[in-house]
Amino acid sequence: MKRTILIIEDNEQNRYLATYLLERHGYAVVTAPDGPQGIATARTLVPDLILLDIQLPVMDGYTASLSSR
Repeated sequence: MKRTILIIEDNEQNRYLATYLLERHGYAVVTAPDGPQGIATARTLVPDLILLDIQLPVMDGYTASLSSR
């Protein structure tokens, strides 16, 4: 069974690169472009790992990390 990683990143190029590299190493990757969508995805998906950008639009990464508890 593949481990799932959620990437919360607003920069499309960064999301693409991280997804490409992680999938090449056998991980399932799900992405979200901002904090609120990332929190919603994390709550429904319950990924094995979350890679969270700190400087996000709408809600910064610090707030998103505290809101997901």
